[in-house]
Amino acid sequence: RHLGLETANHYQKQGYEILKKSTDERIKQIPKSLAYVSADLFHDYLHDMKIIQRFALLNRKAMMNEIVKGMKLKVADSFSTIHNYIDTENMILRKGAVSAQKGERFLIPINMRDGSLVCVGKGNPEWNYSAPHGAGRLMSRTQAKSELTLSQYKKTMEGIYTTCVNKDTLDECPLAYKPVEEIIKNITDTAEVTDLIKPIYNFKAAE
Repeated sequence: RHLGLETANHYQKQGYEILKKSTDERIKQIPKSLAYVSADLFHDYLHDMKIIQRFALLNRKAMMNEIVKGMKLKVADSFSTIHNYIDTENMILRKGAVSAQKGERFLIPINMRDGSLVCVGKGNPEWNYSAPHGAGRLMSRTQAKSELTLSQYKKTMEGIYTTCVNKDTLDECPLAYKPVEEIIKNITDTAEVTDLIKPIYNFKAAE
């Protein structure tokens, strides 16, 4: 995750330096936070980003393999879902979204208690061939920590083994997220929900 940020910052800095050399005063006034890349720099960025996406995929597989080996499980089926990335094949930037091409399988994580939706994409161009990458928040992290109580948090997580229900992860309480029923109802145009994976164990790292 941090590697992607470092790479993006590297290219944005180079893009900003190029913009500052422009003879167009309007372009020279573009702030660094809005600096963009073009021409060779753009293609170099996409090239490096694809390498990082591949690295991230292998990293997820390595973690999965360690868990599978440790629990002496056998993998019956697997697929990968990524979000906040550029789909270089279709040139779609997905921020807060995942690919939902026709027939494509993907996950939509809901929360610590309700698990994740297993979906199949419908390839809807009106949705940019995409679906939400998660349930979405009802409360910001700050709001959740100020308005929700630890007792509420513990109660919502009853029946799921976890050692991570504490004040440091209160912002991840299921009550801070939109209900799963609302997500299912609102994604019918872009995805078919085929299953709901319910957690039996949940680990959530604090900040």
